[in-house]
Amino acid sequence: MINEGGLKKFTIGVAGISLSFLVDQDQCEFGEENESNNFYMGNGGEIRFRVYYGCIPEMSEGEKIFDSNSTWSLYSTGGKYVLQDSSFESDSLPDRVVFLASDFKSGDIYIRDNGSNQSLLPDPLGYPLNQILMIILLSLNRGVMLHACGIDDRGCGYLFLGNSTHGKSTMARLWFENHGTVLNDDRIIVRERDGEFWIYGTPWHGDFEEFSPKGLPICKVFFLRHGEKNSVIPKNGAEALSMFLTRCFPPFWDKEGMEYTMSLCHHIVKKIPCYELSFEPGMRIVDFIRNT
Repeated sequence: MINEGGLKKFTIGVAGISLSFLVDQDQCEFGEENESNNFYMGNGGEIRFRVYYGCIPEMSEGEKIFDSNSTWSLYSTGGKYVLQDSSFESDSLPDRVVFLASDFKSGDIYIRDNGSNQSLLPDPLGYPLNQILMIILLSLNRGVMLHACGIDDRGCGYLFLGNSTHGKSTMARLWFENHGTVLNDDRIIVRERDGEFWIYGTPWHGDFEEFSPKGLPICKVFFLRHGEKNSVIPKNGAEALSMFLTRCFPPFWDKEGMEYTMSLCHHIVKKIPCYELSFEPGMRIVDFIRNT
């Protein structure tokens, strides 16, 4: 924790993107147990947020950009983007609102008082705004977030893409038991670095609670499905791209962001060997993958 101008500042780094949060001294109980989390950084802050706790400001009407019809919505007003953790159709005020500068380099976070300032930490954004913000930042020519499990197997990066129930958490557990490093079992970020595509862990895990902030180059991509035996079918071209896109989190509300995301996914499947993987949930799948 760093003091800056009478405010407490802490910084989170995910996939090489650092976000700093500045909070009033008396509204922050950020402790050593939080600082031990590998996603927390001692300094830096590519994007800076001032956090206000206690009430949601009055908001003028603006242009609706996207509404999930359930958990979040995005609109623009007064030259800023506004991200809130409720639908426009909701009758109640949102619990969290983020005002983002037009260059996406700074913003203000407002958190409604629910009787306990513990809701402020360790993540002022909370779900789903933390992940939506990351999707927005990645769409600015930075990368893409995937519904996937990422594994570091002795320096070889495996990317297992799948939707719910496809076996991502099972795959994470099997590799963990075989001394592989689990980056995450549910949310993985891919970024291009020095001409290679790297996978990075995120803090937003699924059923398997081991995760890591590290990153490494992708060796192979696997699209998961359950099966009666372990088998792979090579995938390429339009088929591989379609399978990849249906397992990513694209910015549907942003034409340029969508074009970038589709182009990035196209280059990934063109460069990295891709397979459809049917597997039975046993230890033999680890050696099977290593020998594929």
